[in-house]
Amino acid sequence: MTTKRFYFYLCMLLLVAVTTGCKEDFDNPPMVVPRATHTPNTTIAELKAKYWQDGRNFCDTIKEDIVIHGWVSANDNSGNLYKVMYIQDETGGIGISLDASSLATTYRVGQEIVLNLKNRWIGKYNGQYLLGYPEWYAAQSTWEAGRMALEVFEEFCEINGLPVSGQVTPIPTKISDFQGKSDSETQLKYSGQLVKIDDLTWDGADGVLTFSEADATTNRTVTDADGNQLVVRNSNYADFHSDPLPVTQGNLTGILVLTGSDQWQLFLRDLDDVDFDMGTKGTKGDPYTVAEFIENSGNGKSRWFTGYVVGAVAPEVTTITSSNDIEWRAPTTLATTLVVAPSPSVNDIAQCVVVPLPQGSRFRVQANLVDNPEVYQTQIWVKGESDKYMGVNGVAGNSGTTDEFRLSIATGGLTSMSETFEGGLPSEWLNVQVSGDKKWYTTEFDQNTYAAMTGYRGTNPPFDSWLITPALAVGKAENKNLSFRTQVNGYGSTTTVFEVYVMTTNDPATASLTKLNPVIATAPASGYSAWAQSGDLDLSQFDGTVYVGFRFYATQDANYATWCVDDVKFNYSGTTPPPTPQPAGTRADFETMNGGEAKSSYGSFSSTAGWQAANCNLLKGGDVDSNPVFKFIGFMDGSTTNYAFAPCLNGKTSAVGTVTSPVLTGGIAKLKFSYGMPYGDTHIKMSVDILQSGNVVKTWTVEQAQPVKYQVYNFDETVSVAGDFQIRFTNLSPTGQDANKDRICIWNVNWDNQ
Repeated sequence: MTTKRFYFYLCMLLLVAVTTGCKEDFDNPPMVVPRATHTPNTTIAELKAKYWQDGRNFCDTIKEDIVIHGWVSANDNSGNLYKVMYIQDETGGIGISLDASSLATTYRVGQEIVLNLKNRWIGKYNGQYLLGYPEWYAAQSTWEAGRMALEVFEEFCEINGLPVSGQVTPIPTKISDFQGKSDSETQLKYSGQLVKIDDLTWDGADGVLTFSEADATTNRTVTDADGNQLVVRNSNYADFHSDPLPVTQGNLTGILVLTGSDQWQLFLRDLDDVDFDMGTKGTKGDPYTVAEFIENSGNGKSRWFTGYVVGAVAPEVTTITSSNDIEWRAPTTLATTLVVAPSPSVNDIAQCVVVPLPQGSRFRVQANLVDNPEVYQTQIWVKGESDKYMGVNGVAGNSGTTDEFRLSIATGGLTSMSETFEGGLPSEWLNVQVSGDKKWYTTEFDQNTYAAMTGYRGTNPPFDSWLITPALAVGKAENKNLSFRTQVNGYGSTTTVFEVYVMTTNDPATASLTKLNPVIATAPASGYSAWAQSGDLDLSQFDGTVYVGFRFYATQDANYATWCVDDVKFNYSGTTPPPTPQPAGTRADFETMNGGEAKSSYGSFSSTAGWQAANCNLLKGGDVDSNPVFKFIGFMDGSTTNYAFAPCLNGKTSAVGTVTSPVLTGGIAKLKFSYGMPYGDTHIKMSVDILQSGNVVKTWTVEQAQPVKYQVYNFDETVSVAGDFQIRFTNLSPTGQDANKDRICIWNVNWDNQ
């Protein structure tokens, strides 16, 4: 069943007369895969009010069948929050105290979770209202909400899909709204809530004073234009703790909490929460120059810098000793690095930064100078730590995901696309809020999910929001047509505009824009229009790679239209993408799934070659065991430096995990792969099938009745099937439970051709 918030049902009753069209659930969570099995029946505000107690410390057991949901609003990503994360829905926020670190790996900001709270615990710890675990506080002879073991939390927490960028927004607040107030109404509204406070200055900021002292968590104070003051509490473990406080006026975003001394404090999530005109050097909005990035070498902090791509490291060079070790041209011989300079004409390695391009990452795909020579001498933005690489100035800590680099031109891109938004707004799409406080979202009506945008309930017009596709490789696509469907409810709006543009980059502020002229829906006198087909829009006039942006714009209006978009297709026909033949005698390219980034939440993933993983999460080998990274998975076959990627097939009976290859050519003589149990489950049982024309021609049941956690098992069987074929792995759910059980990860899948 589709997850709905409580108030949505009331809206549906009021709108019962309308039988077609998209409905107004403007903050509805994304419809994602996998779906949570529990349906929320209580808001966070209702939960907090129901179990409220005065005093600094208490802990109570939730006896009712209460299920809440919320989106992660803050985690421990920067190190400023320790063993706690916060979630919020449209009614309020609450903290969750956990005896675990690296929470941001699994619970990213914007990730929806569903919590079945019966027989769980809620209370206060030194004034902070939290979900936690009963802990006896001897000094006051009372129970309090202490830290909960992660394993306990995972028993009643369900991850509902993928994180959605921009899903969590702070509420505009003034210090006077809460400062000096500790009554229950104020605490229930603001405690654990993500807020934004404008027009602040840092007390004592002189360009030298830092966010915290080096050896202790530190309270700093901000003052607003009316003289009201607020403590901002900064950990000395935060990755921005040694940055100087901004000396100008600006705005702060953070989590607001009340301590046991009735003092309100603000906790920043990261440096991007500090929106000041100056003093935030090294953020995405105010990146370092190449020279500034080099000057900050060795400080262990991840920062943005910008420069120009001027080449790559030459072949067979392991240590750079001079500028002669660089190919100052494009295309280059190797696709493994970039050299970034302060200007396009610089060819002195001492003034440059070497950027490694992680194997299988989106960074390598889109930026390497072998496949993308047009990147040469163009501007680039990169996030990472300034450190030595190959003996010279370099970048560390960049894993190559799309949120760790930006190009000034479009490259790479998809040669085909069919997006139905059934999984919510995909992470590869950008949701850009140019102005106003409303963004695109996904909603569902009549078993159809789609993207939508409205200014309804917005408070800061004009609204200018863009939903932008991934890069589209028009030059490489056989059919260069784009199509989509639209629907609209005008609500009498006189200012709302819906437009579609081809963009040279995915930044509306800097891209060259070409407006398209599709057929779009026309608003009826009342209610929603029928869905309108855009027609085939020919993009052949555009060379190389472009983006397509769907723009919603509206100025001040009594009412705002709602625009809906669905079934966005490029070079695509039919309901199933045509199979992509893969060369014979090769291996599964799991490392290209999800842009080369491991992911602990369950969903669907595709590889560059066409392998499909459904109801899986994506694990990776590594040096430590910290989900989704596990030591026992190890390296890719034939490598001692590149870790293997391993789809993990869920055994949940309602969402069985499968991994399926594309159509492979050349026949198969032998099949080999490794498999194992990354979690504390009790059984392994899966089928391994060889298919031809959709029919199973060879099958094996792979089973371990009492598997050992972190044990590597190997499959090595003769197949002897000629012609084209497919390989399919299916979890057989041996314990038959509709829960995250019987999980099996597979890696290093290799075959020899016949």
